[in-house]
Amino acid sequence: MKRTLATILVVTFLVTAIPVLTGCKIKPKNWYKQTLDYYGEGIRTNWVNEDPSLDLNIAKDLKSYEPNKEIGYLLTDLDGDGVDELLIGFNDGSNTTKFTDLIVWHSDLGAYKLLGGGEGYYIYLCASNVIAVDSWYGSQTERTFMQWNSKTNSFPVIEGEGKYLPKKWELTSF
Repeated sequence: MKRTLATILVVTFLVTAIPVLTGCKIKPKNWYKQTLDYYGEGIRTNWVNEDPSLDLNIAKDLKSYEPNKEIGYLLTDLDGDGVDELLIGFNDGSNTTKFTDLIVWHSDLGAYKLLGGGEGYYIYLCASNVIAVDSWYGSQTERTFMQWNSKTNSFPVIEGEGKYLPKKWELTSF
């Protein structure tokens, strides 16, 4: 009995201490719920309660009202690790979904907006969970292709020009 109790105490200590000692945050099951609540409230109230202290700079594209624009989110596991990543964006009648925010569970920081876009420069989700990001360099727009790697908390650049095309995705409304 004492041995069982000692084992339970040691296991409980390790489960609690390892994340603290390594700096890793324990991922709650619905880690994205607070973020979804924040965006949903913002959309419902025309962003009157937007909190500038949060690291969620909301793209003007999400704030602007257009009758044919469908604003929502997509939860998808980008790297096959069993943890969904959160993409927030809109469908505006074009043949691609334009994402303005890509929020991941970062092992050190928790829920974290790792990629952002808007105002003509967007994040796109292609086949095979490849991310295409438009960026402005000097006088031209360049597209970079990346894939999420949760083990390194990074988006390594991959060769994707001509291989991957942005797709239109069904969004869940807030």
